[in-house]
Amino acid sequence: MAICYSALQKSFRSGDLNKTSFWSHQIGDLYPNALRKRLCQNSLEDACGLKFALSCLKNTKAPKKPSFEELNPYVTALTGMKKTHSAAWLNRVAADHLFRGLSGDPKGDEVEQAAYALKLHSEGSESELLSLYGEELMGLYKYTNKDPLTFMCKILISGRPELAAIQGFALGPLPPPSPQQVLDHYNDKHTKLGKKLGRGYRHFLENLILHNPVYVGSAEPYKQQAEHLYLNFKDSKGKGELRVKHVLDLIKENKTSAKTVPAAVPEVIFKDTDVLKIDSGTVGLGFKNATFICPVNMNIISPLKSGDKDIYINKFVKIGESPTDLNFALQCSHFRSSLNLPSPSTSIATLNLSGSINYSEIASLGKGGDKWRSSISRKILQIQKKYQSNAPTLFVDVFTSGVRLSEITSSSSYIYNNKNFGIELLKVLLFRKFVGSKDTNAFNLMAREVKGEVQILSVDENEAVKERLKESMGKGLETAQRIKYDFKVKCAEAVAERTEEVGEFLEKMKGLWEERFEDLLGKEGRMKETHRKLFREWDGGKDVVGVCRKWLGVSDVEVEKKEKKKTKKKKRKFEVDEGESKKRTKT
Repeated sequence: MAICYSALQKSFRSGDLNKTSFWSHQIGDLYPNALRKRLCQNSLEDACGLKFALSCLKNTKAPKKPSFEELNPYVTALTGMKKTHSAAWLNRVAADHLFRGLSGDPKGDEVEQAAYALKLHSEGSESELLSLYGEELMGLYKYTNKDPLTFMCKILISGRPELAAIQGFALGPLPPPSPQQVLDHYNDKHTKLGKKLGRGYRHFLENLILHNPVYVGSAEPYKQQAEHLYLNFKDSKGKGELRVKHVLDLIKENKTSAKTVPAAVPEVIFKDTDVLKIDSGTVGLGFKNATFICPVNMNIISPLKSGDKDIYINKFVKIGESPTDLNFALQCSHFRSSLNLPSPSTSIATLNLSGSINYSEIASLGKGGDKWRSSISRKILQIQKKYQSNAPTLFVDVFTSGVRLSEITSSSSYIYNNKNFGIELLKVLLFRKFVGSKDTNAFNLMAREVKGEVQILSVDENEAVKERLKESMGKGLETAQRIKYDFKVKCAEAVAERTEEVGEFLEKMKGLWEERFEDLLGKEGRMKETHRKLFREWDGGKDVVGVCRKWLGVSDVEVEKKEKKKTKKKKRKFEVDEGESKKRTKT
């Protein structure tokens, strides 16, 4: 039966109706339910066909045994649909995200959402999956042997108009079957003969050719990253060719960085010209440090140190910070991810700066223009001297559409007026205080809105030394320039309205610190005094509101004033609406 399954899937991919007619008969005449399951699975894997799979399951006497005749039009429809393997590619990249110790985020970008769904799938958290994706998708997930591609398709379709646009399909008659040959590439790694021939993922990927594709070549989302992982990833015993399930099993067995956080600066040194691709899209960002956005070789952001070197994605790059500060930033990223705070993929490496890249020229590509050129030129010389040209470097996924909090106005900004602005800002401020990150101000916080939800990212996280911590002890949650008072009032309102959520967040942060992060971020007891002060005042959750308001520097009076103002405004609006209504009734 394995060869029939393989032949049918390859025929769907090729768009050959005569072939799909023959191979579907081989399965469906005797086992119509098995054919229906393959139709659902193949549509998710090779067409991002969520609507097709749901329709096939719903309209063919589900969950009872369907007849082969009623499945025939679906065979025709899937053969003619546009094809993309992007859901499977995303699934593999999401598994790597989890492997590197990042838990994902249901409100994050595609990879973060996918990683979170895959984590719930791996843990068997079906109730949470149900609350996120609903009964209909959970029914399909269970029917397809709990295939997480159901959720990958939903995530991709929600954010990509080109995939939403191909959800339609045309049912039609299936031609009578005519005998077909078993082509050589049907015998892939999933068949008995393919295994005997030693065929693995390389053979499988080389023959993964899609007829009528949505994307052309490397434009297919996550294709290059996933292929790289399939071909090069190895476990601790050197075994490769691992499926997503095997990667998830490794994480469960604690054989990955999900339990042991990566070391500070990898020993491998990369030549900057091999890692960075400076092109027309490169943007200079700083005059104090060499910071910029450019395409970065994927080889440095995966746990692999070999394989293809031409897989590039845009990254924020920061060159020349100390190894201590870089490691602090990396562990903060892991901690934020564990708390479900925004945490773009973060990694560190050592770059040799003796190549031909002109960093002062990159600096001039920023808003400072030529003014930044000489400053960065001096900085690079200092870095080369200090580290013998081998510079510690930070790489972070770009926080797309993010703006600095310092640029947001409290009067007109849709971010400020979002219902979640206060609670999300408060959590990030509490986090920075809790880990002892210096220079907490509006410039080091970025915000964006994704699907109606506000996300606030903590950036430029550097370790505050003990003297600095002592100095900022009484300064509240800001430790540098002041954050707008209106913003802090929003945080205080959120505490009053969502006290239980804030208490749970503090408890979770405390628990994770003691379980995992104290040894990484709190060496030599650097945070003990801060935590003692926080939790003494908090008193096990009895006065969450009072503590947070005190640390914010916002009084009860100010919050009450704000609440009264809101109530007045609502009352005035109600009176106006009521007046208008009476006028209309009179007329």
